[in-house]
Amino acid sequence: MILSALNNYYERLLSSGVEGISPIGYSSERISYAILLAADGTLVDVDDIRDNSVKKPVPRSASVPQPEKRTVGIKPNFLWDKTSYVLGVSATSKRAEQEHIAFKELHRAALSDNADVGLRAMLAFLDTWVPRRFQEDAKFSRHGEQFVNSNVVFRFDGELGYLHERPAARAAWARLLGDNDGARSGSCLVTGAYGPLARLHPSIKGVNGAQSAGASIVSFNLESFTSYGKSQGDNAPISEQATFAYTTALNYLLRRDPRNRQRLQIGDASVVFWCRRATRFRPERQRIC
Repeated sequence: MILSALNNYYERLLSSGVEGISPIGYSSERISYAILLAADGTLVDVDDIRDNSVKKPVPRSASVPQPEKRTVGIKPNFLWDKTSYVLGVSATSKRAEQEHIAFKELHRAALSDNADVGLRAMLAFLDTWVPRRFQEDAKFSRHGEQFVNSNVVFRFDGELGYLHERPAARAAWARLLGDNDGARSGSCLVTGAYGPLARLHPSIKGVNGAQSAGASIVSFNLESFTSYGKSQGDNAPISEQATFAYTTALNYLLRRDPRNRQRLQIGDASVVFWCRRATRFRPERQRIC
């Protein structure tokens, strides 16, 4: 019931054009910097795109290709990621070199035959980049330690939009999603519709006490759950569409934003709330005397 309500809420948010709500295949993520590239892949600049209107700069929410769900494996994101993947530079990861190689391999495979000038520029940059240049190039080093481990996107010189927003990039991402679509089909427990079922569900972030990488509401990771020949998401068949919808809506409700009035912390419980139908009601925090 709760997943169905969240699915319906997502549809309302999407149709209303609410900031931070992305269409299927995309996710609203916290992005801090943009790497600006020339047509030949030369680094032009590194822009700080964080929100500086508050006392301490905070990352901006941006709609980017949906991130991979990482546990222990190395899985790069498409056209954006943290610095260990994009540049092979990290303050914490002991496998930044391998993560960067995986990031390069993903984009070479996905974009090698793409004629888009912006995407070609990114490939040229990756082909010539070596992590040791990070400390040598003032365009990076001037941002200090706060740059390392942040999420980074790419932008083509002379344009305002980011590379992942270009039509050619969206088409390439759609092809990648299709290539990875080996899911079994069935009836969705949330919508009742027949279609591809999600094997893994995106992480829920912003829950106090949960892992920083996120938590799962629907999860089966013990051998006993395979006793009927079902593994992972097959135990609770939910379509990829509904899975994306309920996790997007819940992550929106849990977002750590001082303007978020739909989240409360009661003891060790993170509580969110929303209305069943559209309303003019605007929740406000009240002082309890």
